[in-house]
Amino acid sequence: MFTKRKVFFASFALVFSIVMILVSNNVFKEDPGYFIIPHGDHNHYVPNDYDKNVSVHQFPQRAPRDGERITRDGRIVRDLDTGIQFFDNRENTETEAPEDFTPAEEQQSN
Repeated sequence: MFTKRKVFFASFALVFSIVMILVSNNVFKEDPGYFIIPHGDHNHYVPNDYDKNVSVHQFPQRAPRDGERITRDGRIVRDLDTGIQFFDNRENTETEAPEDFTPAEEQQSN
């Protein structure tokens, strides 16, 4: 009976230790796609696949928001993989019909 308790507690301690090591090394955390470089009183956010010819100064000083990503050359752009359009660049969505336009209902009655 005493040996079973020792095996149980040793097994529990081993599993607990493994889980704690994995958690402390961020194994379960999703990779954000960038890393942070401290630079004086601010940070630069650099993508994992950055272009090594680009200076660290050209990378943004803020993390990308949801739906954004940092390009290899340091620009923050919309993440087109999400399929969601966050910005509408059109200034005026309402347009006037041309003068010679006839609605479909009127065309069928003629």
